[in-house]
Amino acid sequence: MRIAAFALMAALAGCSLTPGGAECQTDSQCGDDVCARTGECLARSAVRQVSVKWTVNGAAADMTSCTAHPDLFLQFDGVDYGDTLRFTPVPCREGLFSIDKLPKRYGTVELGSEGGASDVSSIDAATAQAQFDLFQ
Repeated sequence: MRIAAFALMAALAGCSLTPGGAECQTDSQCGDDVCARTGECLARSAVRQVSVKWTVNGAAADMTSCTAHPDLFLQFDGVDYGDTLRFTPVPCREGLFSIDKLPKRYGTVELGSEGGASDVSSIDAATAQAQFDLFQ
């Protein structure tokens, strides 16, 4: 009964788990689909590669401009409440975070410092990019 309830919840949430009902870790577990970074099997057409780029107060992100906030968090948000994918720590000095096989339902991204300022941006549908100028 528990397995049936879990399978129903996954179907209602739009998740496609592996045939055994577990989260996937590799594409080979998903048949003709791919294993998204969320651990679910999705059609190739339902995922995309996304780049998040940032500057700090208008300057390139580097060791100097990131001194006050060396590590950031990055959170992708889906259309449903609580449907998030979060990464931390994200080194500020990189100025770029790329992710492949991100489900297309994630349309916004939040970037900021833990316990401090953050900003939210939409992921551009045409370029699959989001751009930030932090701590203005």
